[in-house]
Amino acid sequence: MRITEETKVFHLLEEYPESEEIVRKYFAYFYEKKLEDIALKRLSIKGAFNVLNLPDDKREEFFKEIHEKLGLDVPKTNLERE
Repeated sequence: MRITEETKVFHLLEEYPESEEIVRKYFAYFYEKKLEDIALKRLSIKGAFNVLNLPDDKREEFFKEIHEKLGLDVPKTNLERE
């Protein structure tokens, strides 16, 4: 599975349960408000970032951490700024 901004958070957690620690770190708001079952099943990673208004540097950190944790190469498109 390739992880991009369009990947649903739910699919990421389903495919890679070991990513939950990082998902909880960046999307803590959804867990604190007990919205994870609703929001994280419907939102893409990009959608969750947009809801939380996370800056680009935090988005890049998320992808670096996820890919390092999972031992995957970081796709260049996730790190390039337009």
